[in-house]
Amino acid sequence: MLRLVLAILAVLAFAQGESCESPQFQVASYSTRDGRLAAESAAELEITVKCKSGKQPSTLYADINGQTVPCAQSIGSPGKYFVSIAVVSHKQLTSGRTTVRLYDDDSYSAMRKARTDEAVRAVKPFGTVELNHPGVSYGPWLPSEFFAVTIFGAVWWAAYRERSRILA
Repeated sequence: MLRLVLAILAVLAFAQGESCESPQFQVASYSTRDGRLAAESAAELEITVKCKSGKQPSTLYADINGQTVPCAQSIGSPGKYFVSIAVVSHKQLTSGRTTVRLYDDDSYSAMRKARTDEAVRAVKPFGTVELNHPGVSYGPWLPSEFFAVTIFGAVWWAAYRERSRILA
């Protein structure tokens, strides 16, 4: 009887230690900024999760604009996750701040079991972070090489003109 009570207490203690309590997130975001050099837009989130209990979630899933992707976990530093997203055109990755919903195993399975859109929205995520994408720049209308060649041509023309005036 004592063994049964100890086994139940051990299982409860193990189950209690598995969850991440009051997670805190630190986020760094990187995204495509030059539209002339890249045909596609890409963004990456580096998420660091710190839990009050010290137990990190084993896997995280990120929901970005309705697309759910798994997060890659860093081997070297526990609690660090990476999310990457790539889109075909620059317009599909909206500029500004985009809310990314994070799901752990429990909340992800609840979201997968939900059958309607309302039920999916009712699932409480593990946490939310923001992707900051300043937008894509296509650079100046005229490239700097054009100005360099124009200035070089003007200097050469002025020098040639002065040389012709001196020799004449």
